[in-house]
Amino acid sequence: MRAREALTAGYFSRVPTQEAAARRLGLPYGTYRRHVRQGLDLLCDALWQRELYGER
Repeated sequence: MRAREALTAGYFSRVPTQEAAARRLGLPYGTYRRHVRQGLDLLCDALWQRELYGER
């Protein structure tokens, strides 16, 4: 899943910049940012579901 890969590369890997994370994944920066945005949206939705309805 590209969204998860983008979040992992950008926030949990030791890369100095978001541009470096995009290069690591072999993606253009704009495409990388789109995947990050999708990943953050999915993560936010999952956390809200857990908050509202309990652990799944």
